[in-house]
Amino acid sequence: MNPRSLLPTRNKIGRLWLAGVLATLGSMLWLTSACVTENATTGEVIPRGKQKYPFERVEKAAEGLKIGMSKPQTLLLLGSPAEQDEKGDVWVYLPERYGIIVPARALRLEFQNQALAEFAFQTIVLGARL
Repeated sequence: MNPRSLLPTRNKIGRLWLAGVLATLGSMLWLTSACVTENATTGEVIPRGKQKYPFERVEKAAEGLKIGMSKPQTLLLLGSPAEQDEKGDVWVYLPERYGIIVPARALRLEFQNQALAEFAFQTIVLGARL
């Protein structure tokens, strides 16, 4: 037996490399598609965390935000947020899809003395607090 026949050929190495690349790309696509939770019955996207409405609806409703609005007025307009700080003064509304490959943005609201003090859409950066 020729010992060289036991070594992988360039063709085999190329196919293994291609298989690895395809497996990696497939995993990335699966991960990004798996980030969205859907209602099995209706097929509707389920908002993240405790957020009441899909982010698309929140984005449209946010056009009605005004500095000085009370928390109840804001709740009526946007629904409950996905996340809040411990004091309930910072609210964050999140998109259904995580911003891994395609950049995503979130809506962050800050209240002072029970009134809306500032709000803005912010780009989601993995690992950073909004």
